[in-house]
Amino acid sequence: MRRVLMNFQLYEGWVVHFIEADCRTTIGQRTRYIRFATEQDFRAFVSRCNLEDVANFEHSMRAWSRGSNHCNLTDQQYSTLKRGLCAVTQVKLPYCR
Repeated sequence: MRRVLMNFQLYEGWVVHFIEADCRTTIGQRTRYIRFATEQDFRAFVSRCNLEDVANFEHSMRAWSRGSNHCNLTDQQYSTLKRGLCAVTQVKLPYCR
């Protein structure tokens, strides 16, 4: 399992991006943003990311509509993210760049 930091915010839909756990290093050559149109899609995505502190995620999401949480990705999820493919968590993503 690879520990990474997931940043999220509500801005014209839910926007998520991942960086290394040191909070400085991008994963792959550039930061990739993943967008979700609905909260349900976002929650389905997050449920596969193995969050370390689910209560903190819920609080950040409801109180401020933004936050950061460490999560543990499988080696397959991490390598997919590093290659820049959208299917990091085996969910059909509506938008990825």
